[in-house]
Amino acid sequence: MRIVLLLFFIHSSTGFLMTEAEPGLIRVAPGDTVTLFCAVDDDYEWCKFYHPNGQFCDLEWKRSKSNITMQECELSDRVEFHGNYDDRECGITFTAMEEDTGVWKCEIEEYVTWRSRGAGRVQTAHMNVTVHTTTTQATVETTMATVLTTKDDETTLASTKTISTQPSDSVKS
Repeated sequence: MRIVLLLFFIHSSTGFLMTEAEPGLIRVAPGDTVTLFCAVDDDYEWCKFYHPNGQFCDLEWKRSKSNITMQECELSDRVEFHGNYDDRECGITFTAMEEDTGVWKCEIEEYVTWRSRGAGRVQTAHMNVTVHTTTTQATVETTMATVLTTKDDETTLASTKTISTQPSDSVKS
C-alpha cells in the first residue's frame, strides 16, 4: 500500500507543462499551408484545437491502436494531425482561408491511467493566425470630355482625354 501511495505522490508532483507552442504569430496568404503545434512534457490523452469561430477538432490518443485518432472534428475535411505522440507532440495542418484569421487555441489534457476525460491536468496555448490577401495597386481611369457647343439638342464633342492614376493610399502587404 505504501508503494502505491508513493507512486501516486511522485506522479502527482511531476509537472505537466506546455513545452512548445508554435507559431505564436503567423501571417500567411490564402492557400498557404499552416501548421499549428503544441508539445508537453508528459504523456497526454486528449488534444483539442479551437478555430477562432468556435469550431474545434478533438484528437485522442488510443492506446489500443497506438495512434492519435480524430474524434469530433468540425474541420475534418480541412485538418490533418501533425506530430509524434512519442515525443508528446500534437499539431494540425491545414490550408489557410481568410476565415482562419484570429486566435487559435491548443488544449492538451494529460494521460491518467484508467481515468476518463477531465481527470488530468490541462495546458493551453494560443496562436495568432492572420490570413491576408495580397493587394495589388489598382489603376483608376478617368475619361474627360470637352464640349464645344450645344445647338438644337445636338452636342459637338471636341476632344476626349483618359487619365490613368494609381491611388497613393493603397495598402501593400
